[in-house]
Amino acid sequence: MSAVGNFDYLYAEYEVPGFGEGSFFIDHAYLRPPHKVGWEIDDFSTHGQHASRRTFEYERERQNLLVLDGWTVFRLPLDMIRERPRKCQQFVLQTLGRLYGDFGADKEITLPLKQREILRFAHKLQRPFTPADIRVFLGTGDKLTRLLLHDLVMKGWLDAASGTQRVRSFQLRKRH
Repeated sequence: MSAVGNFDYLYAEYEVPGFGEGSFFIDHAYLRPPHKVGWEIDDFSTHGQHASRRTFEYERERQNLLVLDGWTVFRLPLDMIRERPRKCQQFVLQTLGRLYGDFGADKEITLPLKQREILRFAHKLQRPFTPADIRVFLGTGDKLTRLLLHDLVMKGWLDAASGTQRVRSFQLRKRH
Protein backbone atom coordinates (compact mmCIF):
# COMPACT_ATOMS: atom_id res chain seq x y z
CA MET A 1 0.00 0.00 0.00
CA SER A 2 2.50 2.58 -1.22
CA ALA A 3 -0.23 5.22 -1.00
CA VAL A 4 0.21 5.43 2.79
CA GLY A 5 3.85 4.36 3.05
CA ASN A 6 3.41 0.91 4.61
CA PHE A 7 1.34 -2.25 4.58
CA ASP A 8 0.17 -2.07 8.20
CA TYR A 9 -3.46 -3.13 8.58
CA LEU A 10 -3.62 -4.47 4.99
CA TYR A 11 -4.47 -8.11 4.28
CA ALA A 12 -4.67 -9.68 0.81
CA GLU A 13 -7.33 -12.30 0.06
CA TYR A 14 -8.93 -11.78 3.46
CA GLU A 15 -11.53 -14.37 4.44
CA VAL A 16 -14.75 -13.08 5.99
CA PRO A 17 -16.47 -16.01 7.71
CA GLY A 18 -20.04 -16.58 8.72
CA PHE A 19 -22.26 -15.96 5.72
CA GLY A 20 -24.60 -18.92 5.90
CA GLU A 21 -23.12 -21.56 3.63
CA GLY A 22 -19.51 -20.42 3.94
CA SER A 23 -17.41 -17.35 3.74
CA PHE A 24 -16.34 -14.64 1.29
CA PHE A 25 -12.92 -13.38 0.34
CA ILE A 26 -12.12 -9.71 -0.02
CA ASP A 27 -9.31 -8.87 -2.45
CA HIS A 28 -7.69 -6.48 0.04
CA ALA A 29 -8.92 -5.79 3.57
CA TYR A 30 -7.74 -2.74 5.48
CA LEU A 31 -8.46 -3.55 9.14
CA ARG A 32 -7.60 -0.52 11.16
CA PRO A 33 -9.99 0.21 14.01
CA PRO A 34 -12.65 1.39 14.04
CA HIS A 35 -13.30 0.60 10.35
CA LYS A 36 -13.30 -2.51 8.17
CA VAL A 37 -12.51 -1.45 4.60
CA GLY A 38 -12.61 -3.78 1.61
CA TRP A 39 -10.85 -2.96 -1.64
CA GLU A 40 -12.13 -5.06 -4.54
CA ILE A 41 -10.19 -5.13 -7.81
CA ASP A 42 -12.55 -5.76 -10.74
CA ASP A 43 -11.35 -6.94 -14.14
CA PHE A 44 -13.80 -6.03 -16.92
CA SER A 45 -13.60 -9.42 -18.61
CA THR A 46 -14.39 -11.25 -15.35
CA HIS A 47 -16.88 -8.85 -13.77
CA GLY A 48 -18.33 -7.22 -16.86
CA GLN A 49 -18.45 -8.68 -20.31
CA HIS A 50 -18.32 -12.38 -19.32
CA ALA A 51 -20.48 -12.23 -16.19
CA SER A 52 -23.40 -14.63 -16.10
CA ARG A 53 -26.67 -13.82 -14.37
CA ARG A 54 -25.63 -16.06 -11.46
CA THR A 55 -22.24 -14.35 -11.15
CA PHE A 56 -23.89 -10.94 -11.29
CA GLU A 57 -26.38 -11.93 -8.57
CA TYR A 58 -23.65 -13.50 -6.39
CA GLU A 59 -21.49 -10.35 -6.57
CA ARG A 60 -24.39 -8.10 -5.54
CA GLU A 61 -25.46 -10.40 -2.70
CA ARG A 62 -21.85 -10.64 -1.48
CA GLN A 63 -21.46 -6.85 -1.52
CA ASN A 64 -24.73 -6.37 0.38
CA LEU A 65 -23.80 -8.94 3.04
CA LEU A 66 -20.40 -7.34 3.56
CA VAL A 67 -21.98 -3.90 4.00
CA LEU A 68 -24.53 -5.38 6.43
CA ASP A 69 -21.61 -6.82 8.39
CA GLY A 70 -20.12 -3.34 8.80
CA TRP A 71 -17.67 -3.31 5.90
CA THR A 72 -17.07 -0.28 3.73
CA VAL A 73 -16.38 -1.71 0.28
CA PHE A 74 -14.69 0.11 -2.60
CA ARG A 75 -14.37 -1.27 -6.12
CA LEU A 76 -11.45 -0.33 -8.35
CA PRO A 77 -11.31 -1.31 -12.02
CA LEU A 78 -8.12 -3.21 -12.89
CA ASP A 79 -7.70 -1.12 -16.06
CA MET A 80 -7.67 2.06 -13.97
CA ILE A 81 -5.01 0.61 -11.66
CA ARG A 82 -2.86 -0.31 -14.66
CA GLU A 83 -3.40 2.84 -16.70
CA ARG A 84 -3.85 5.52 -14.04
CA PRO A 85 -2.13 4.26 -10.87
CA ARG A 86 -1.62 7.78 -9.49
CA LYS A 87 -5.38 8.40 -9.65
CA CYS A 88 -5.97 5.17 -7.69
CA GLN A 89 -3.33 6.14 -5.14
CA GLN A 90 -5.00 9.52 -4.66
CA PHE A 91 -8.39 7.84 -4.19
CA VAL A 92 -6.96 5.48 -1.54
CA LEU A 93 -5.36 8.41 0.31
CA GLN A 94 -8.54 10.48 0.10
CA THR A 95 -10.62 7.57 1.38
CA LEU A 96 -8.30 6.74 4.28
CA GLY A 97 -7.97 10.43 5.09
CA ARG A 98 -11.73 10.76 5.33
CA LEU A 99 -12.05 7.64 7.51
CA TYR A 100 -9.02 8.14 9.76
CA GLY A 101 -8.07 11.79 9.53
CA ASP A 102 -4.74 13.31 8.60
CA PHE A 103 -1.76 10.99 8.12
CA GLY A 104 0.62 13.43 9.78
CA ALA A 105 2.88 11.79 12.37
CA ASP A 106 1.52 14.02 15.11
CA LYS A 107 -2.05 12.88 14.44
CA GLU A 108 -1.46 9.17 13.80
CA ILE A 109 -2.72 7.01 16.63
CA THR A 110 0.04 4.67 17.65
CA LEU A 111 -0.33 1.65 19.85
CA PRO A 112 2.32 -0.74 21.10
CA LEU A 113 2.80 -3.85 18.97
CA LYS A 114 1.04 -6.22 21.39
CA GLN A 115 -2.04 -3.98 21.49
CA ARG A 116 -2.11 -3.70 17.69
CA GLU A 117 -1.96 -7.50 17.54
CA ILE A 118 -4.87 -7.77 20.00
CA LEU A 119 -6.96 -5.49 17.74
CA ARG A 120 -6.02 -7.52 14.64
CA PHE A 121 -6.98 -10.69 16.51
CA ALA A 122 -10.33 -9.15 17.52
CA HIS A 123 -11.05 -8.00 13.95
CA LYS A 124 -10.33 -11.43 12.56
CA LEU A 125 -12.34 -13.21 15.28
CA GLN A 126 -15.43 -10.96 14.96
CA ARG A 127 -16.86 -12.07 18.31
CA PRO A 128 -16.17 -11.43 21.99
CA PHE A 129 -12.94 -12.94 23.32
CA THR A 130 -11.48 -13.67 26.75
CA PRO A 131 -8.19 -12.70 28.35
CA ALA A 132 -7.29 -16.41 28.10
CA ASP A 133 -7.68 -16.20 24.30
CA ILE A 134 -5.24 -13.29 24.25
CA ARG A 135 -2.79 -15.02 26.63
CA VAL A 136 -2.62 -17.99 24.27
CA PHE A 137 -2.44 -15.80 21.16
CA LEU A 138 0.34 -13.52 22.48
CA GLY A 139 2.05 -15.95 24.83
CA THR A 140 1.85 -13.46 27.69
CA GLY A 141 1.09 -13.86 31.37
CA ASP A 142 -2.21 -13.03 33.03
CA LYS A 143 -1.09 -9.71 34.55
CA LEU A 144 0.39 -8.28 31.31
CA THR A 145 -2.61 -9.49 29.30
CA ARG A 146 -5.07 -7.76 31.64
CA LEU A 147 -2.98 -4.56 31.59
CA LEU A 148 -2.98 -4.52 27.77
CA LEU A 149 -6.73 -5.15 27.59
CA HIS A 150 -7.54 -2.59 30.29
CA ASP A 151 -5.45 0.01 28.45
CA LEU A 152 -7.30 -0.71 25.18
CA VAL A 153 -10.62 -0.23 27.01
CA MET A 154 -9.39 3.08 28.48
CA LYS A 155 -8.22 4.25 25.03
CA GLY A 156 -11.65 3.45 23.57
CA TRP A 157 -10.69 0.52 21.33
CA LEU A 158 -12.42 -2.25 23.31
CA ASP A 159 -15.55 -2.64 25.42
CA ALA A 160 -16.43 -5.15 28.11
CA ALA A 161 -18.61 -7.85 26.57
CA SER A 162 -19.45 -9.55 29.88
CA GLY A 163 -18.83 -9.02 33.55
CA THR A 164 -19.08 -5.86 35.62
CA GLN A 165 -16.75 -6.15 38.65
CA ARG A 166 -14.31 -8.32 36.72
CA VAL A 167 -14.55 -8.27 32.94
CA ARG A 168 -14.68 -11.81 31.59
CA SER A 169 -14.73 -11.04 27.86
CA PHE A 170 -14.03 -8.13 25.53
CA GLN A 171 -15.14 -6.98 22.10
CA LEU A 172 -14.21 -4.27 19.65
CA ARG A 173 -15.96 -1.00 20.38
CA LYS A 174 -18.76 -0.31 17.94
CA ARG A 175 -18.13 2.93 16.05
CA HIS A 176 -20.82 4.79 14.17
